[in-house]
Amino acid sequence: MKKTFPVNINGKVFYIDEDAYELLLNYLDQLRSAFGGAEGEEIVSDIESRISELFDERIAAGANAIVYSDVNNIIEIMGKPSDISDCEPEPQTDSEPSESQTATEDRQTVTESVQTDDRLHKKLYRNVNDKVLGGVLGGLATYLDWNANIMRILYVLLTCFTYFWPLTLLYLIAWMIIPPANSPRRVLEMQGQPVTVDTIGQSVLSSTTPPPYQGVPVREHSNFFTTLLSLVGKCIVGFLGLVGGAAALTATGFFLFFLIALIAFSCFDSITLINQFDPTILRINLHYAPLIALLAFMSFTLCFLIPGIALAWMAVAVLFNCKGAAKSTIIFALLLEVILIVTTIVLLIFRDGIIYGY
Repeated sequence: MKKTFPVNINGKVFYIDEDAYELLLNYLDQLRSAFGGAEGEEIVSDIESRISELFDERIAAGANAIVYSDVNNIIEIMGKPSDISDCEPEPQTDSEPSESQTATEDRQTVTESVQTDDRLHKKLYRNVNDKVLGGVLGGLATYLDWNANIMRILYVLLTCFTYFWPLTLLYLIAWMIIPPANSPRRVLEMQGQPVTVDTIGQSVLSSTTPPPYQGVPVREHSNFFTTLLSLVGKCIVGFLGLVGGAAALTATGFFLFFLIALIAFSCFDSITLINQFDPTILRINLHYAPLIALLAFMSFTLCFLIPGIALAWMAVAVLFNCKGAAKSTIIFALLLEVILIVTTIVLLIFRDGIIYGY
């Protein structure tokens, strides 16, 4: 059992678990360290007010108390303390008691000159607040100062003229490697805004939309082009998900077939099953030839299994607003896919060399 007790946040009383309270207290303490001076206290107070509103929404949704996952979700919405760590004021010393306030004033003084430089050094992120699918084109439009809808229309036309697959594959790769602008710092960097106490505070307070995987629908633009492109995009994603699922199931079936054939050959010295699929194996008198062929075919089927699962997972995450694969999972899958492709090529070359004598 967890200990639950009442706390007062911005004049409202909430019942909160002990571990959730410790997480929230630590978060607020780090925010106070980042936002120094009287202005910083006002920003933190506004953040507490926003947290109170989000807690109210959670209680109104039927929760009896605020738990650890609720606080963690709110931290994801508002921005983690690490997102503003670069803006932390210098610690005060006995000889310089007003250094924090001076640093804050200095940051405010140099904001026009910093802004001019930062706008020339935007960073490319996926725009999660202006997206149809993954926010790739929305982020690219922000980076280039283009209209996002015009870019989407051009992308659809180019996709049709290039036989669909090249640009679709390019979009999926970009979706995997371009990070999302899911924190106040990244939003500012995406827009080319200076990352200062003022801009971070304003960005935190405007971050009222939860990440997509929290189960709350992201605000959609109501204009015709975005709605149409969203519908078309979801149809495409659904189709890709079906193709991926079918490919994964088919690859799994073939893998099991070759696995059974491998067991039959290893245990009973039978080549009946593999002969049904690869009759050229009968040309060879070498005992290990069927083994090489079976390993090659099994590796070949796995080369289709991983992309099939990835497409199906991606489609489910988009269509049902679920959490996508973690970056570590994506990297591991890519490395495994490369290893399987290389292994398949080597085994098939070895097999053909045995069969045809080269």
